[in-house]
Amino acid sequence: MTSSAGALAIAAGSKHLPGVIYYWESVPVKVRFQLDPSDWHGHGSETLWAEPITQGNASVFVIHNSPFFARSINNCDVVSVSRTVDGTVFDFVQVVERGGHSTYMLLVAPTETRFRSYWDLLQSMGCSYESMHIKLSLGTRLLYSVDVPPSANIYDVYDILERGEAAGVWKFQEGYAHVPGRQTGSNA
Repeated sequence: MTSSAGALAIAAGSKHLPGVIYYWESVPVKVRFQLDPSDWHGHGSETLWAEPITQGNASVFVIHNSPFFARSINNCDVVSVSRTVDGTVFDFVQVVERGGHSTYMLLVAPTETRFRSYWDLLQSMGCSYESMHIKLSLGTRLLYSVDVPPSANIYDVYDILERGEAAGVWKFQEGYAHVPGRQTGSNA
């Protein structure tokens, strides 16, 4: 995790004002992204780890992991948030600045033996992943959230993703592709 100017702590006790956010050390928080529960995954929201990046401004955070389900957000993106009533989770408002990363989601059968050979190609380009098991109508699958760093050639990465899908190794979905030179709005 990268260092930051401060972090979040909810004030508690007589020396602090109730509900006031104080920064003094690096403590990650969760940012919630609303999802469509009728989408393939069935989830109504997903939370990602984040860290405040501006001391004294509780509404700007940098994301520190890649989503499994949320789209249009990546690792290292800077986002604005709103605080929830209980203050333990923050709700995503919009992307403030893109961090240059891209995200792809892969669904892989647990018995797939060719995954490693295709993954090694992506890993050699600097890609990394988080994974989980997910139960779907087609059975249990491994779900990978693939983080593509800015140093990777996005077109070469996409070519490998397409080849893996054509070979039946995985099915993939684009979460958000950071294409250098592409003009986007703050929520694109």
